[in-house]
Amino acid sequence: MLVLSTLSKHDCYGYQLTQIFDECSNGIIKPKVSSLYPILYRLIDQGYISSYEEIIKNNRRRVYYHLEPKGFELLQQLIDDYQKYTASIQSILNYK
Repeated sequence: MLVLSTLSKHDCYGYQLTQIFDECSNGIIKPKVSSLYPILYRLIDQGYISSYEEIIKNNRRRVYYHLEPKGFELLQQLIDDYQKYTASIQSILNYK
């Protein structure tokens, strides 16, 4: 859900995603790049995101990830499920 949400704002490369998670969570969510790539590859295989390469300085390539329409639909479903789940937990916590 976090990958899809971030990509819904703009295309990112893998390391950039880890930096955004780290920064936005005040260091609480610190995924390793190596653990992120299997997620990205799975999302590509399922058609939720796509990738493209850009050449950066010194003729190096950087792979960017892009959220596809199918990914936007999945993101909305995941957000809905998350909100229902957290509301249920809150109800239990507020039980008197």
